[in-house]
Amino acid sequence: MIRADTIRHSANAGKVERVLGFTRRYRACAAAIAAREWRAFFEAGAFSGKYGNVSAFNAYCGAAPAQMARAQVMAMLGGFLANRQNEFRDAVTRSSLGSEVKHALHTINGRQAWFSREDVVVKGETAPIPAEIRRLARCIMRAVLHRHRRPNARGIAPVLDIRTVTVAPAASARHSDLWASFKLVGQPVFSIPLHTHAHWRGRQGKRCNVLQVVPDASGTGFSVRLMTDMAEAFAESRAAYLPRTERIGVDFGLATLMATDRGDLLGRGFLDAMRRLDGQLVAIARHRMRAGGKPRDSARYRRLVDRVRGIVKTRINTALNRIVSLHAPAEIVVEQLDFRMPGLSRRLNRIITNCGRAVFRAKLADLKDRFGIEAAEINPAYTSQECSRCGYVARENRLSQSRFRCVQCGHTAHADVDGAKVITARRSRGLDFRFTARGQVLAELQRRFGERRRRHHHHVQRGTKASSRQPIPKGQSQPGRTEIRLSHESQ
Repeated sequence: MIRADTIRHSANAGKVERVLGFTRRYRACAAAIAAREWRAFFEAGAFSGKYGNVSAFNAYCGAAPAQMARAQVMAMLGGFLANRQNEFRDAVTRSSLGSEVKHALHTINGRQAWFSREDVVVKGETAPIPAEIRRLARCIMRAVLHRHRRPNARGIAPVLDIRTVTVAPAASARHSDLWASFKLVGQPVFSIPLHTHAHWRGRQGKRCNVLQVVPDASGTGFSVRLMTDMAEAFAESRAAYLPRTERIGVDFGLATLMATDRGDLLGRGFLDAMRRLDGQLVAIARHRMRAGGKPRDSARYRRLVDRVRGIVKTRINTALNRIVSLHAPAEIVVEQLDFRMPGLSRRLNRIITNCGRAVFRAKLADLKDRFGIEAAEINPAYTSQECSRCGYVARENRLSQSRFRCVQCGHTAHADVDGAKVITARRSRGLDFRFTARGQVLAELQRRFGERRRRHHHHVQRGTKASSRQPIPKGQSQPGRTEIRLSHESQ
């Protein structure tokens, strides 16, 4: 459980250029290693692993940095392949294939044997999976891979350990707290001053002698990140955390970023802030493309994109921290993340979607590490149109972005809050619909509503028959009961 903090440095121009030169060689080494791994993946069916021999790449930046680059590349490729593995699983689960074929495909997917030349045997059987199913698995995986660009190792930020860099407190200098000493191949040892801040000094955990160099977008400078091992600190925080709420549902809105099933509206004004920045981004991008350039060539455009990402990260983290402080849940239930917002340009929606998903999942993972809070996702189909009280689904239920009124039972609520209640109810009933198409979700919701309605009418009719009695003539009391009359004075 490693956490990284960005630390300011004050290296002179010469040292900055030396670090950037090493970073360029390191990235070239990482790209060469990635190319070799992809070749092995398609030819032999698997990557060579994080302990593969990289002596052929020592000429790029040295033996130790090449080994560090290999570790980073393998982590990057492993994460990319795990995501594609999940997409393969979802595609097979949603398909109309037979159960035996699905089981064989899931077996191939679980072993990541899509392109392997070795036989794959289903557990409990002796015969290998037929060639036509293996061919189908390769076709599905190729289609999944075709939908995504391969991760670019040339943009990797070097993570350097004690073999290349040493971080130590200042011995006599007063203008900096720490010094990072670089030991690069073919160069004398040099050091750069690091200036810590209160957040880093207050962070619990064990300091790691690991440093990450992050070049900026312009390629003329870099920032430094220091690593902290939080395993022991998080173990203590998980032991001290006492949940007060079993489960809480969170719905993503527009005017408000998040709404909970308890009525909390968090992140108000998020869409308005995005619209203001969207107009500036679109104007700059249009101007740059008319001039024959790219939007990323503009420093102002890059600053705006960084600002958008910063706002998204701050709003999401603040909202989730607020939910934890208010309700202390044991589980947070959310929709399958999308983050696309109508009314914004395709360019900004792409930025928000990519950044928002990564930030939200990272924050949920942090809450699990820090407090042990579990996270669950459900299918978002019809959560905005379903009534949390009676379960009736209709487009007419959603009067506006913030108003909800059920046309069946008359229930009224804030639309985002009602959606959060629906999310919680589905999770409680085991209806995550994670691998179900929208049409099947609607059919199941309508079937359940019809069953509840029939049960309700049946109970009403039984209650009416049980309570029906013969009318009692006026002035007579019911047999076996004593009639008590009150005078106007006693009333």
